[in-house]
Amino acid sequence: MTSRSMTVDRLLTAVPDDPAPLAVSTASKTKLGVIRLRFSKAAGVPNVECTRIAVTIPVGDTGTDLTSNPGNIDYKYSSNGNWRIAPSSDRTTYVCTPSGPGGKFVFTDAAHFTLTLDAIPVSRLPGEAQLTLTADATTNSTDGEDWTVPITKSVDDFFFFRAFSCEQPQIRNNGSVTLRWEGSENETEYWLSYDGREPQQVSGQSTRIEEITDTTTFVLDARTLNPDTKEFDQHHYLSTTVTVKEPTIVAKELTAKKVSVPDTFTADSSDKTTTLHGRTTFEEDVTVMARLIVHDAITNEAGTVRIDAGSGNITTTGAVQGASLKAGTSYGIASNGAITGSGLNAGSGDITTTGVVKGASVKAGTNYGIAANGAITGSSLNTGSGNITTTGKVSDNGEILRFGTMVVIRNQYHSGEGLNEDNATKAYVSLKSIQNNNMRWRWFLDRPQ
Repeated sequence: MTSRSMTVDRLLTAVPDDPAPLAVSTASKTKLGVIRLRFSKAAGVPNVECTRIAVTIPVGDTGTDLTSNPGNIDYKYSSNGNWRIAPSSDRTTYVCTPSGPGGKFVFTDAAHFTLTLDAIPVSRLPGEAQLTLTADATTNSTDGEDWTVPITKSVDDFFFFRAFSCEQPQIRNNGSVTLRWEGSENETEYWLSYDGREPQQVSGQSTRIEEITDTTTFVLDARTLNPDTKEFDQHHYLSTTVTVKEPTIVAKELTAKKVSVPDTFTADSSDKTTTLHGRTTFEEDVTVMARLIVHDAITNEAGTVRIDAGSGNITTTGAVQGASLKAGTSYGIASNGAITGSGLNAGSGDITTTGVVKGASVKAGTNYGIAANGAITGSSLNTGSGNITTTGKVSDNGEILRFGTMVVIRNQYHSGEGLNEDNATKAYVSLKSIQNNNMRWRWFLDRPQ
């Protein structure tokens, strides 16, 4: 067989009846193409006897491939004689053989054979696909030939923009992602924006983004030239999203029935962190409807901060410190360490500690009171109708109320205040001050009968 290129004289010629380009498919629509190849004798050569013609189409996803799905291609022929068409099993090659006398077809000036390939799902990239042709054709001097025929693919319109996607749908935290798309190059600009950043111009058909820490949606804006303003102010948008495994999440507000943090929980946007099994710091209001449990200290650093346990309790094995620590109506505040604050309110619950309870105002509930094996110190200690119980020192600069207790007052010295040594009074009173080292006045408390 003699191999010939398109520029060399051939025995047979094959010309598409319709030279218009095939329209490429899009992401939303598959375009079907038709190719009609008309085989005839080349001008100036004797009659040509042909026993076989084969047409092979290129298959794939590139611009030089005709289709990526040849399975549904239909075929037929028209001719002065009878032919058989036998496609290969993958529908990529079509073998055409004459079924006339002797299995031959004679191409004269008037004879022709036209192969029609119909319902071709045209691939999505524009370009030029080459059909490969072979023919078992002969004259007195030649015995066959092979050559190629170009088929042009193009978009329907001048502008196209599609197939914007992430190369990997999920990446690791702080990983990278490659974005790809298909679109016009001529008089088109591409601008990428994501995660609140200002749009940045990108070139080509792909770009790579580094250090992605959270699930991110990318928006690609294809800007085309406005014929009126001569500016690139015509916008066409596509978006794609990449998910991040174990992401870093920054949120303005979070509502959850349960939050489980095995490592570090950051409660604000500053550089302070809170560890659930260590020191826990809050800079704004914290409301817990059930229980707030920390395995170390709870500290409110701002004077207006309140930790409110609702109807639950606040439990810690370390210090509880704050401008206002309010426990629930049933449970109170429990701590094995110190409780310190300018306003400590246990509601109708109790404040229990084996350490120090210290505050400008320490208020226990109506039923339980404050119990401590250590010191209770404050400028105003109010137990409501409950009790203050301690095996240590009770010290206060304000008022301590001990309702229902008989108080006997005796004066140890003759001091001119109108009370003699044996002068005494007995009453139910509220004392303004207690000082254990005061040797001038002594108070003796008698239980009422």
